[in-house]
Parts: sequence; structure tokens; C-alpha cells
Amino acid sequence: MSHVQIKQVKISFDQKLVHDYIHNYEKVKEFYPYHPYRQKDYEERLAWLEAHPILHRVELVEGLLAFNKEIGNHARALENIEKLRQPDTYVVVAGQQAGALTGPLYTIHKAITIIRLAAEQERLLGKRMIPVFWIAGEDHDYEEVNHVYTQSGGSDIKKIKLETESPGRVSISRLPIKPETLRAFVDEYFIQQIVTEFSDELKEKLYEFADASDTLTGFFARTMAWLFGEQGLVLMDSALSFVRQLERPVFARVIEQNAELNQAVAAQGNKLVALGYHRQVETDETNAQFFLYKGNERIGVTRLPDGTFKTRDGSETYKKEELLALLEEQPDRFSANVVTRPLMQEYLLPTLAFVGGPGEIAYWGLYRNSFMLLGFNMPPLVPRLTFSLFEGAVQKSMRKFGLSVEDVLNRLEEKKEEFLAAQDTLHLEDKFARVKAEIQALYEPLIREAAGIERGLEKLGEKNLEKILEQVAYYEGKTRSAFIKRHEAALRQFDRIRASLFPLDKPQERVYNIFGYLNKYGITWFREFVSYLYDISPEHYVVCID
Repeated sequence: MSHVQIKQVKISFDQKLVHDYIHNYEKVKEFYPYHPYRQKDYEERLAWLEAHPILHRVELVEGLLAFNKEIGNHARALENIEKLRQPDTYVVVAGQQAGALTGPLYTIHKAITIIRLAAEQERLLGKRMIPVFWIAGEDHDYEEVNHVYTQSGGSDIKKIKLETESPGRVSISRLPIKPETLRAFVDEYFIQQIVTEFSDELKEKLYEFADASDTLTGFFARTMAWLFGEQGLVLMDSALSFVRQLERPVFARVIEQNAELNQAVAAQGNKLVALGYHRQVETDETNAQFFLYKGNERIGVTRLPDGTFKTRDGSETYKKEELLALLEEQPDRFSANVVTRPLMQEYLLPTLAFVGGPGEIAYWGLYRNSFMLLGFNMPPLVPRLTFSLFEGAVQKSMRKFGLSVEDVLNRLEEKKEEFLAAQDTLHLEDKFARVKAEIQALYEPLIREAAGIERGLEKLGEKNLEKILEQVAYYEGKTRSAFIKRHEAALRQFDRIRASLFPLDKPQERVYNIFGYLNKYGITWFREFVSYLYDISPEHYVVCID
């Protein structure tokens, strides 16, 4: 059985806006009404929620119960949903698309964060807090969710795709996938894994979820419920019909106040750019900020200068009153986009806080005025916890080369070069540089003297010198290659460390999948990993698996 050891290290966020949100809040407070790590801000948010109760708790609870029972969620999650009937129960939310085998590790990290944040705030505020994972089932970017990466030995990384084609812009929750296709994907994934005592049990569990599912969303939801249900995680698919029924008032406001909504987003974007930040969402005044379904296909909508609305494929045109009537009669035809999804969440759920990745937090910086326009209040945005999983083989290599966690995370290539330089007892680079300098020092005066005999000899001499130096450089390269080959076993260990922690030159959490680790270390290890009492902070967690 594997055990987990945890330590924290400081990291910096590439997103300048997110860095300032965390470390220089005063610079960005006009975009974010609450500080993510200041407890009085949560108290203020709670006071706002108490003064603005949601009026559809019964419908929300019934819809969540139906979905979570269907996916076989744990009794503790169902108990959490029942608690939402009470007006003094609130939620902590994170969202993500339904990725194959749960997608990249950061999906797991989001779930851990909302579970921990809900428990922390329940203790500090004295109110019931429920973790809710919002599955972005309306999203239609199938190419983003239909694959996983696996480290198939050494530093080789292989992409495995779920072999189903998406016909156009079909929402993931509406895209039918046969159970046998999901089973074949599971088989292909495990072919790339080493066989362990956990492999067969994991495959059987995934087969069970595949057989019960007819979409990737269903497969994802059942898998997440199995992984996190006993932690009380509630799952919610944004594409569910009951969700759309409840969202009607927000869609109506988006239609009625479309021009003002676009102006609010544009104004915040202009402010961000003026302060030197990047505008994360590019939109324009013609974007209606929602989609309409045509069959299962999700079509964008524009607002024309005369106030009418038109689908981007040109097939449907509506006056405002006609669109509102369609909304009343067929709410399932409507779908939120990146601008309006946060507004839907705010209306649907009594949200104490939203947990997001750096990109999400950056683009939410555009939305504060949009929330206010619709009478809402943007919640505290909490950066999801970040983790790096250090496997035993990585730790062993680190000890061999005297590498610290900080070395590996921040300067591994530099340390690799330092290692190579330390092995070069002959100081080859210096010697070759000296030889080239000496050749030039001896040859250049000779070229000048020869030019006195005949001017054409100068150019010939310079070309001759250039060729001599090229030959020396060629020999230097061959010598360098032989030197590296002599130490290639050690260099491969550096490369394996990099492949484990920065595959495809990206952070581990953006590429690898949790099932590679479950296969090696088992579900008991995972339970220990997710139940650790992590502090909600901007520091990075290093998880050593022994």
C-alpha cells in the first residue's frame, strides 16, 4: 500500500491578473468584489446570500436528487442534496467539461478544493456548506475532452482517443456514445499501463460505468461519483432539462438587457487592457451571449442593429418578443455561453464561493458589472489547489542527483546542464574554444602577410580559415555527442523526471489522468490523497507517493 507525504512550496501564476488578484488585491478590486483568502469577505458574501435567498430550492433539490440517484452517487452526497432544502445551506462550486476518464488531473484538484473549502467555511461560518461540481455538459468542444495522455514507458507520452466522431457543434451531454465504444477506450488505456494488482478491479469498475452510460457526460459523472461521492460531492449537469427550466428568468433578462450586458463586459475588458492585463474573452456588441439548439447542434446567436436576433447559420430570425415566447415554450432550446454561464450559476445556486483555474479566474474579471446589471453579486473566486505528484522513481532520481523539490519544479534543465558540466573533467568546451582561438591567432597574421603577395590570397585564406574552424566545430560536436552518450543513462533519468512532472512541456496536472496513478497505487492511496486536510491557500502542494 502506498502512503502520501505532503509539503507546500511557492509557485508563481503565469496569469498576471491572477497573480495580482492573489498578491496585490488592491490593484484589481474593481474587477473582483471579494478577496479569496480573507475571512471577513466570506462573512460579507454570506450576509448578501442571506438577504437574497433563492426561491427555487425545492425544484433544485428534486432535480439534483434525480440526477445523482441516476448516476449512483453515494448516500452522503444524497444527504447533502437534502440539506439544500434548508434556507441556511449554501454551496461551494467548481465546474469542468466531462473529460474522458475524468480528464486531466486538474479536474480532480478542483473537486478536492471545493470539498476542502466547503468543510473549512462550514466550520468558520457555522452554516452548512455543500460541494457542488458543475459538469459543463452544454459545451460542444469534443476534441478537448475525447482523449487522455499516458506515460507509456521512459519519457514517451502517448495520446489515446475515444473513437467517436462529433457531428458538428453537438453538446457533450447530447452526443450519443455506445457502451462498447467506452469499453474499447478503457481497454486501449489499460494496454498502455503496467499490469498491477489494481488493474482488473479498475477496469471492471469502468466497464460498469460504461455499460450504464450512453454519453461521455454520464460516464464522467458516474466515475466522479465513485471517486468523490463518499466525500459528499454533489454532481450537476448544466445540460439537464430541470436546469434549463429554472434558468428561464435569467435568459429572459439576457434577452431584454442584451445591449447593456455587452456594454458591461466591454467596459470591464477595456479597463483590464488599460491596466496592462489581457482581455480573456473576445466578444462584440452583436453577440447575444447564448446559443440556440437546432436539433442537437448548438448554434450561436447574434443581435442585429434593429434589435432582432438571428442564428449564426442564418436559418432563424426572432424579434425580441418572439424569442421570449420561444423561451417560455421551449427553454431546452437555449444554452448559455462563456459570458452567461456564471450568471446562470449565480441564479441557480446559493453560492458562497466559486473555485476555478487561472484562466477561469482571469476571464471572470470581465463579469462583475454583468452580475450587478442583473441584480446579482459576483461570489469570491478561489484559485483551485494545485498539486504535483512525485512518484517513488522520481524521488529516487532526485536523491541520486541531489535535487530538491524546488530544483525539479523551477530549474530542472539548469540542473541537468550543471550535472553535465560537473562530469566534464576534461573541460572540453574550454579546450575547444582555446584551440579555435589559437588557430585564428596563428592563421590571421599569415593571411594578412600572404595578401601582400597577391590580394586574392586574402579572401582565399579567410575561406580556408572558416573551413578549418568548421572542421574543428564538427569534431567538437562529435566529441560532445560521445560525452553525452557516455552519460545518457543519467540524462534519461533527468528526462523521466521531466516527463513525469512536465509532460509535453506543460504542468503534470494539465496532461496526465488520475487513472494512471490509481492503477499503480490503488484506490486506498487515492482516498488518503483526497481526504488530507489541505489548507486553502495559493501555495503549491507536492504529494510524494511512497
